[in-house]
Amino acid sequence: MLIKLKLHAIVADQVGDLHEVQVPTGTDVAGLLAALGIDRDRAGFVLVNGQRRPYNTKLQEEDTVFIIPFLGGG
Repeated sequence: MLIKLKLHAIVADQVGDLHEVQVPTGTDVAGLLAALGIDRDRAGFVLVNGQRRPYNTKLQEEDTVFIIPFLGGG
């Protein structure tokens, strides 16, 4: 199934400037992160269709996923 991606610049630097990705039907947020090679402990916030969702949320065709990493400052 096709998932639309919005990636924070830090994430895009890590995985490439992807705008969509194909994943198997039934993939959850954790599975998407794994497919993209993103460590879920560093993923930070994940929004599915504009709402924060847990990693076990099943994705649907054409969902838009925004991945925002934990950011630190000094």
